[in-house]
Amino acid sequence: MIDLSYDFIITLQSEVLRQFGVENLQPNQCKHLAQAILNHTGKLVSETTLKRVFGFAVTQHSFSRYTLNTLAQYCRFRDWEEFQTHFYKKTFRPQATAEDHSKWADVRKRAAAVSHYTMLTLKNRCGMPFENTVPRQYCLSHIERFLESSHAATVLIAPAGWGKSLALVHAAEHYWFGRDPVYQNDICWFINAHAAGSLLLKGFSLSAWLDNQLSLGNGDNFREYFSTHPNEKGGRLVLIIDGFDEIAMGADKLKLLYNKLEDFVYSNDLHPWVKVILSIRSSTWGEVFHQSHQYPSFRKYWYLGQEMDEDTNTNIPLLTEQEVKSVLYNFDFDPATVRLFSDSFLQKLRHPYYLQLFSQLNATPDQSFVDENLSLFEVISKFIQNRVFSSPANSFKVRIIDKMLQLLDMGKTGLYTDKCTLLNKNAELFPAYKELLADNILVEENLSQEIMFNVKVRFAHNFLLEYFTAMHFLSQHEQTVSEKLLLEVLDYFPQSPFRIAVFKWLLRFAITGNQVDSIRNFFKLPLATLEKAHLLEYVVLHYQQEGSQQPQLSSIFPPGYFRKNPFSQFINDDFIHFKKRKVLNTLLGMAESPDDKLKIRSNLFVMALMQLDAEQCEIELSNIKKICAGGEMAGEMWISPYEAFLFIYEYLKFGQLDEKMKDKIYHYVQHWNFTQQKSFTVGEEAVYRAMCFIFLMLGDYQQLLLFTQRLFEQHPSILFNRTDPFRLMLLCWKAQAHISTGDIAAASRISQHVENVLKHYSSDFFNGRHLDTLQKIIAAQIYYQEKEFNKAIRAAEAAMDTAQKLDFKIFALLNYGVLNRIYHHLQMDKQKKDALHKMELIRESTSFKQTLPAFEPM
Repeated sequence: MIDLSYDFIITLQSEVLRQFGVENLQPNQCKHLAQAILNHTGKLVSETTLKRVFGFAVTQHSFSRYTLNTLAQYCRFRDWEEFQTHFYKKTFRPQATAEDHSKWADVRKRAAAVSHYTMLTLKNRCGMPFENTVPRQYCLSHIERFLESSHAATVLIAPAGWGKSLALVHAAEHYWFGRDPVYQNDICWFINAHAAGSLLLKGFSLSAWLDNQLSLGNGDNFREYFSTHPNEKGGRLVLIIDGFDEIAMGADKLKLLYNKLEDFVYSNDLHPWVKVILSIRSSTWGEVFHQSHQYPSFRKYWYLGQEMDEDTNTNIPLLTEQEVKSVLYNFDFDPATVRLFSDSFLQKLRHPYYLQLFSQLNATPDQSFVDENLSLFEVISKFIQNRVFSSPANSFKVRIIDKMLQLLDMGKTGLYTDKCTLLNKNAELFPAYKELLADNILVEENLSQEIMFNVKVRFAHNFLLEYFTAMHFLSQHEQTVSEKLLLEVLDYFPQSPFRIAVFKWLLRFAITGNQVDSIRNFFKLPLATLEKAHLLEYVVLHYQQEGSQQPQLSSIFPPGYFRKNPFSQFINDDFIHFKKRKVLNTLLGMAESPDDKLKIRSNLFVMALMQLDAEQCEIELSNIKKICAGGEMAGEMWISPYEAFLFIYEYLKFGQLDEKMKDKIYHYVQHWNFTQQKSFTVGEEAVYRAMCFIFLMLGDYQQLLLFTQRLFEQHPSILFNRTDPFRLMLLCWKAQAHISTGDIAAASRISQHVENVLKHYSSDFFNGRHLDTLQKIIAAQIYYQEKEFNKAIRAAEAAMDTAQKLDFKIFALLNYGVLNRIYHHLQMDKQKKDALHKMELIRESTSFKQTLPAFEPM
């Protein structure tokens, strides 16, 4: 690393760039700069050396005099000494103020030169443009609390890729080096651990090094001098050391370095104005620093912060949601697009390294936004490629991961295994294991007690377990997604979001490997409705992203394929989401059977209805009429889907009721025939969904209750498919009917059941979110009736947030009606007025004349 006495490296960089004729140097320009230097001086400075000089790569030694002399000669100076003399005189000109000549100011200038170089190096090594990053508010607050405390040292502890170094850069700029620094009189010495290590391992101590910087002559002590001359001391001395890394430095050297650091920290007891800030990986903290916790003095001197997790050795939380959004906005993501990201996707982007990879994935000028479903798989794949397969120790890492999978039985026996069992005294695995910890592939949780050593290991994230499980099955089947492999996975795992994720990884492998027969094999499996829906959506999304989806999709699903294998049975209510309209339209171009066409058009109509988009409803009605007029619909029904949807449209658009059609709808029992029928036809499902809306629209909750009860009685097979979105929707409307007819206990039982299903299968399973929204609206009404007003408000406001994201105006109206009643009861007049105003805005935004009576405020 650069010698800490080199005060003019930044100036040298600026002069070299001025001579080269550029303001900012990019890594790919170092080769051309090397040639320019050779042409001018006749001396060769390698491209690698230039990358180190400009901070694009880490250097673990001082720059040679040859390099510095050559660069100075390129800038038209005789040598490095003349360069320094020239700029020293320019910097310390005679008219400088008295303060500029003070010893404190002199040291501050030296520290600033070194710190600026360190910060530039970290900025250049950042995986994204530094100007697109954002300060971590927690880290700023952590450092602020530390500086104002009596502690001598603090540390930012987290796995690799957590953003520790950049957090320190932002903090250094905020407190000491920005345009308007908070503590402008402090000395901040920001160095890399390699810089300190290169000196300390040669016999120096931090105290001796600081004494040398003061240049008072032999025997003078930095800390004692300013303690005895307080009038000359401008503020604090803050030493920031970034990158205590056992992987790069070696455990023996690191422990020696830590011992010297510890001596320095503890010797500052009489000098509280000297502060030390470190960044360190969780694995290194556990190996080296954690041992010191047994000493009472440790907590006295070290500030670990409010978020310290002793089990995982982490004291920095993930990025906040707002910090994630700020970074995306800096990358010119459309704010409207960012606002529509799902909660589960945003949670994953809170990990700084995943956010970095996602931003890189979308950073090219010709790259439009990659669907979040696809992006997650690309980000994870890139992450694992960088951290596992591109590592020199990849074979050892794969051995450890395979052993993890065996011990966890691919996750069936839980998420944790015992560290001793995993490594089994295989010393050759220890370095690779430490890298997996450092790179946040694996996480240790120390549950040891005084008399028992107990360290558990898990994958850092569940999706890493999903990925490696899929790769394990592939390795067992010669990297081919065969029918045998798929059946093996199907038999091995129960229906769950985990099984879907494993299948998606296998599907991705088949797509990227152009294994067309394998892609078709997925849709021959006896999977649940939702599972097939997820897989078909992934295929369509992938080829949409490729740009020319139709020819490629046609090669996978040739003409006639979907007539023999209709997809209408698994294109379900989970597709009622505005972000899936593009997928539905692509599928519509592939649909061949009337059932498939009706299923998609019905979903599009319901979506438009939920958004109170009268014009789109009319377009979809016209298309549904053509489908129903063809006479090819499976099953004979007393009313057609077109007639049921038309009844809803005419009532909302014109406030008119077709009495003849109403009579046919209300006498549905006379026309039901469920003998030996195993499942609904597409047409029946569309009609039954429409009837629920009709009874709601007319405010006839008694009839809605009777309808849902009879449907479950006459068609008990609905009950067997726990995760069927249509079943869950019927249950929600049945709960709504129970509430409106006064049976709160029955409504509560149903609401709790739906909530448990949604929680168990997670938002990654039911990614449409309308069921989750509806359940929360119903729960809010139940809490209100039970006088649990705080819970009612929380549930209703959570539902409102999702309804607004999805633009489901019908749900928003229903929810505002609930909130209005709660606000009225609690005499929250301002909030009540605001809710009524927003309800009115929704009504004004639609050309539907009639709003739903059931959703009016009470």
